Amino acid sequence: MPPNWHIHLSQQCEQRGLVLTPAQVEALAQYLDLLLRWRPYLNLTGLRDAERMCEVLIVESLDFLHGGFLRPGMRVLDLGTGAGVPGMTLAICCPEVHFTLLDRSEKKVTFLQRVITSLSLQHCQALSQTAEELARHLAPQDLFDVVVSRGVGSMTHLMRLSAALVTPGGHLILRKPLETEELQEAERRGTAEGWGKIETLPLAWPVSSPWGLVVLRRACG
Repeated sequence: MPPNWHIHLSQQCEQRGLVLTPAQVEALAQYLDLLLRWRPYLNLTGLRDAERMCEVLIVESLDFLHGGFLRPGMRVLDLGTGAGVPGMTLAICCPEVHFTLLDRSEKKVTFLQRVITSLSLQHCQALSQTAEELARHLAPQDLFDVVVSRGVGSMTHLMRLSAALVTPGGHLILRKPLETEELQEAERRGTAEGWGKIETLPLAWPVSSPWGLVVLRRACG
């Protein structure tokens, strides 16, 4: 791990208008260290370089804080979390939000539970289930305020999976390229899937990035 990693992470946060406490920066460092140690055994990520892992798995996860959709007391689901992306980073940065990290891989969930225990993230849990299995056991009062996801399928597929998981008026937030046919298809099918008009939030970092947040609001009633 680069010796100036803590400084690098703090600078990346400042560029996004975020200020983390020293304890949060240290927790992110410990999370990255666990990723590096366990990656060869659990196939957590195809990335091998520590700086690249920091950038893609942690720094880019901070983009989900853009727009202020995650607020204290909310219930947030990370759908298809894998190695904890973006949910683990968000849980470290948002201690007053309740997080559920969902993945069908028992090995990856065991790793996430180890991270949760190591970092004492009492507001975070990791479950080894499919989205369909989770939805079957959710009572209406247990639906999520926000679902986030970075990589478990197409946008329309994620919209279908999340429809049974998000409370009316809640949000599905994805990090996607903003000028794609996929986004256009999602806009065409959104109403039929029970979603309102799609909102896009361009990201100002890196400069002229094609990436942004795609935000869908679940229809009420």
